[in-house]
Amino acid sequence: MKRVEREKVIRSAYRSIILALTVCCLFLGAVLVVHELAREYEVKRLNERLDAKGVVQNDEGLFSSVQLFLPEQIYVASGVTLELYNSQISSLGTRIEEYNVKWTCAVGKNMQRKFSITGTDELEGDYPLIFTIFDDNGAQVATVSTTLKIVKDLDEEQKSFSLLTIGDSLSCSTATYERLNELTDGNIVYMGTRGVGGSLTEARRGFSAADYLSDTPYTNDEPYEKVQPFYNARTGSFDWEYYKEKTGFHPDAVQLFLGTNGIEEDPAPNGDNIIAIVKNIHESDPELPIYLVHTIYPANQDGIGSWNKDGYALYGDRYKYEEDQKVFHLMTYLEETLEDEENLYFVPAAICHDSANNFDTTEEPVNPHSDVMQEVPTDAVHPGRAGYEQIADCLYSVICGTKAQWEN
Repeated sequence: MKRVEREKVIRSAYRSIILALTVCCLFLGAVLVVHELAREYEVKRLNERLDAKGVVQNDEGLFSSVQLFLPEQIYVASGVTLELYNSQISSLGTRIEEYNVKWTCAVGKNMQRKFSITGTDELEGDYPLIFTIFDDNGAQVATVSTTLKIVKDLDEEQKSFSLLTIGDSLSCSTATYERLNELTDGNIVYMGTRGVGGSLTEARRGFSAADYLSDTPYTNDEPYEKVQPFYNARTGSFDWEYYKEKTGFHPDAVQLFLGTNGIEEDPAPNGDNIIAIVKNIHESDPELPIYLVHTIYPANQDGIGSWNKDGYALYGDRYKYEEDQKVFHLMTYLEETLEDEENLYFVPAAICHDSANNFDTTEEPVNPHSDVMQEVPTDAVHPGRAGYEQIADCLYSVICGTKAQWEN
């Protein structure tokens, strides 16, 4: 009996051990499955984030970033031709020429370096617009999309409104206002304490957003100012309410065109100053429409390198790719930071201005002893008339697409 009982105990213990080992194996297996599912989920999330940023894996298994940007909506007014330039919607800048690109849309023209669309009443409506980059093997590198909105021209009554421009030297060309007058039959009432041709503005050459936030004097053009008119000594900063009381101006809309002066690799300081002006205006007038114009890309390297005053280089140590990066990141920083700001409308002049061809040029020999001539931009920042007219077309298109929102 003792032997039989002993065998029963051994068999029972053996079964218990087997059962315990089975439970452990099942538990470890479950842990491994959960761990693998969690890992796959994290990988999926990472890939989604990378895809959203246009980040792709190269042949070496490393990740390289190609950032693209298009606003959520692009307005094109009937009668206006708008163009989007490949190199100006990408962090690659002009290096995008090393890739294969295409625009996909039911309307417009998919061209070598741009997408071009002319608005007409017949085409009025919304169209998906997709931009895609491919490598030489035909693999997709990055893509971005937007909604192209072709909108009707303003009727005669809508063309009558008042506009106050706060800007730098890019707001000091008569060509911009002449083109706006052409588009609105001269019905815009311009407001400001300074003049550009026959139009009043608050545009000051060399001014940055930081200058409008401080007690900065202005001496680049007459009439000289001991302090710019937005500065309230009591509050020690830009004060929209103070400006209105001081000048008596109460515009229907504000155009804010700043960014070139004060632009750096880090977009935050300059961008935050622009944002501070937007916030201050809307603190006093929350329903006042503000049209924030993205500053434009500079001329090519010849324009940047040869731009000088009295023989002294103005952009002596700068180069095209770096300057393009500054514009691209300021544009995206402002769009991301102010995306929830009501009654604020972005004007995508940065991507709609032909920086490759709009700067005035002069002929120079390719070297001091050659008879072969080349075209060299005479300015790195300020375009010729065609450039300002393109900016005006872009602004007017956004106004046509949004004016009904602030009329109601």
